[in-house]
Amino acid sequence: MDTMQPEPPEPPQPPFEPQIPGPRGGAPEVRWVLVRALVLGLFIVIAVIGMVWLVSIPLFALWQSSITVGSTPPVTIPPTPAMTNPAATETVLPSGTIEQLPRTSEVYFSVAPKDGAGRVVVRFEGGPGKSMVKEIEVRLTKADGTVETATMDTRVEFPEVNLMGTKSTDRVEVFVRFLSGKTYKVIDEPVIYRQRY
Repeated sequence: MDTMQPEPPEPPQPPFEPQIPGPRGGAPEVRWVLVRALVLGLFIVIAVIGMVWLVSIPLFALWQSSITVGSTPPVTIPPTPAMTNPAATETVLPSGTIEQLPRTSEVYFSVAPKDGAGRVVVRFEGGPGKSMVKEIEVRLTKADGTVETATMDTRVEFPEVNLMGTKSTDRVEVFVRFLSGKTYKVIDEPVIYRQRY
């Protein structure tokens, strides 16, 4: 008889686990971090471009306003005498010339008609040159020849000045001084008192 020797038992093998390939680009957490970093980087680039654009517009406008247009010298503010018309009982005030601002430096004002008490309201309405304005002076020359001036606070949203006029025709002038140092007369017009019947 043949003696057979028993074969040694095979060592136990670990259970079969199939190898599943992982997603491309690494683990999902890594991909999420990369996407967030990309979005944040894009946002920062857009913000920097926007800030450069916002800063460059006023600087360009300020540079352009410092260029002399024609031969317009800066305005000195002389006192304005009233002239009388001998044919009329009321003083007639001459209106002067105003200066044209460069397009990028334009500012807008409104002059309200006098109310029943003779009050004149001048309101600053803004405009492309609003950020370049240093000071606004309003001068009211009354029919009796007296002059009243006021300065607008340009730090408020829509500044206005109330000046007490007469119950005749007065004259209002508005002078705008820019950061560049130049001063322009932008309004010079009569303000008529309308009587109510």
